[in-house]
Amino acid sequence: MKLSLLLALLGAVSAHQLHEGAPEQEVPAEQGKEEPGEPEPPCPTESESFRMTVPGQGGHTCRYVFVNNCQTFWRAQKVCARCYHGHLASIHNYATNQRLSRTAHTRTNRAQVWIGGYTSRWFLHVYPRWVDHSAWNYSNWARGNPWQFWKSCVAMCPVGGQWRSVSCGTRLPFICEY
Repeated sequence: MKLSLLLALLGAVSAHQLHEGAPEQEVPAEQGKEEPGEPEPPCPTESESFRMTVPGQGGHTCRYVFVNNCQTFWRAQKVCARCYHGHLASIHNYATNQRLSRTAHTRTNRAQVWIGGYTSRWFLHVYPRWVDHSAWNYSNWARGNPWQFWKSCVAMCPVGGQWRSVSCGTRLPFICEY
């Protein structure tokens, strides 16, 4: 009985997934999904956003925009790309995480904000990724996160800077990096 269940599960993996190789190649279904009847959101106005520049390593300057206009994860990513020629923020160290969470706390007045991470699942393993395809070399998950059961997107809690798995269809303020 157990062997037949295992074979059934293995048979459920599509030939496409096996052909593509590792699950890192997988693109979330929500990414290309358009919400029916909703036009493209306009670019945020100055009153709906706050810009911040952070000196980075090696003279590289990081620029961020905190947007208070709540969007779903993938629509927020589209706004970042269309309006700022960037992407939802990827976070690679503690100092950046703390700086962004403190600014989000003072500028958004919300319990969570989108950052540019999402997770997908391959059997029993969760794979976190950044929308800009940079290395996943830092994380600050809250206890019990990331979710182990389905794909989700990553939101930061401005108080404390911890990250949580959130349904990608939730409308939240967001942080763009450009």
